[in-house]
Amino acid sequence: MRNLLLATSALAGASVATGLLTPPALAADPIRLEVGGFFKEAYMVVFDDDKEGQLGNEHNTDGFFNDAEVHFTGSTVLDNGLEVGARIELEGETDSDQIDEAWIYFSGGFGEVRIGSDDDALANACIVPPGGTGNFSAFSPNQWGANVFTANNGFAFTSNSVCTGVVGDAQKIIYITPIFAGFQLTASYTPSNDETHLDGVGPHVGMPLNQDQESRHDVAVYLTYTYEGDGWGLTAGAGGSWEGHVEKSSGAVPNRKKASFYQAGINLTFGNFAIGIVGEYYDDASFDSGGDGFLDASLENLNDYDIWVAGIGAAYTMDAWTFGVQYSHKDDDFDVLVAPVGDKLTQDRVVGTVVYAIGPGMQIDGEIGYTWLDDDPERLDGSDDYQALEIGIGTNFTF
Repeated sequence: MRNLLLATSALAGASVATGLLTPPALAADPIRLEVGGFFKEAYMVVFDDDKEGQLGNEHNTDGFFNDAEVHFTGSTVLDNGLEVGARIELEGETDSDQIDEAWIYFSGGFGEVRIGSDDDALANACIVPPGGTGNFSAFSPNQWGANVFTANNGFAFTSNSVCTGVVGDAQKIIYITPIFAGFQLTASYTPSNDETHLDGVGPHVGMPLNQDQESRHDVAVYLTYTYEGDGWGLTAGAGGSWEGHVEKSSGAVPNRKKASFYQAGINLTFGNFAIGIVGEYYDDASFDSGGDGFLDASLENLNDYDIWVAGIGAAYTMDAWTFGVQYSHKDDDFDVLVAPVGDKLTQDRVVGTVVYAIGPGMQIDGEIGYTWLDDDPERLDGSDDYQALEIGIGTNFTF
C-alpha cells in the first residue's frame, strides 16, 4: 500500500512539474503594425449675422479645413485562439493632443478587453441617426461653418452632441461582451482623468495628482440591440456615464457637482432607406470651451447646469449616391444668469447632405446647413438670435 501511495505521489508530482514546464500559448506571428487612417478636407462658405456684436463679426466668409489621423494597428492570434493587438492614433496635423488614442486589446470567445487611452463605453457604442457624412452633420460635425463661439467672453456654444461621455481619452479599461441574441454590452472604468505619461523620461513614478474640479473613478455602460428582418433592420441602444468622484476645490472656488450623462437612440432601415431618432441628457454638466483640458472658471461653478439634446436623421442610398437630412435641437438650462449669457440657451441645426462614392474608401460629400441660436433673456452683448447659412463640399478618404 505504501509503495502504491509513493508511486501515486510521484506521478502527481511529475504531472505538476510537467504543467509548470508547459510552454505558454504561442503566436504563429508576432504583432506587426500596419498603417491606416483617414484624411478629410472641406471647403466651406458661411453667410451669417456679422454686424458689430454679432457672432460672425470679423470672421472670414470662407475657408479650407482638414482633419487627418494616421492609425497604426496590428494583431496576432495565439495557438489557444486568443487574439492580441494594439492601436495607436496619430493626429495628421499639429494638435494639443498629438496622440489621439492608444490602446492594447485581448479578444476571444469571452468578448474584447481594451486597456489604454480611449473614449468611454457610452461614446464608443452610442447610436447616432443616419444622414450625416464624414465631414458634415447636424449633431457633432467634423466641419462646422457657423461661428458658434463668442470670442468676447470665451464661452463656446458647443455642438449638439448626442454621443458624449463624462470623460474623454483618459486611461481606462473597456469590456465589450459577445453578441447574445442581438444584445451587446459595453462597459468602462476610468481611475482618473489622466491620459499621458507625464514624467517625460524614465519610468513612471507615483499616482496621478488629483486636480481641483477633476473627476475620478468614472464608469459608463451602454447596451445595444440589433435585429435583421426580411428587408428591414433595427438597431437600438441606451446607456449612461457617471463621474465617481469630483475633487474638491481649494480656496474660494465653489465645488462642482458630479456629472452624469444618459443617452438613447434607435435606427430603422427599410431597403435603401434609413431613419433614426436620438437624445442625450447631461445632468450637472461642465464645459472646457478652450479645449485645453481645464474647465472654464466662469461656468464650472454653476450650482446647476443641465443640457438636453434630441434630433432625427434620415438617409437614402441609390447606387454610389447617398442623400441625407438631419435636424438637432439643444437646450442649455442654467440655474443662475451668467452675463453676458442668459439662463437659457437653445441651439437648432438642420443640414441636407449628399455623398458620392468615387472608389473604395474615397468619398466626396457636400452639405447645406442652417444654424440658429437664441438666449433667454436677451444677451447683454447684443449677439442674441444668431443665424448662419453654410455651404460645404469636402472629401473623405480612408486608407
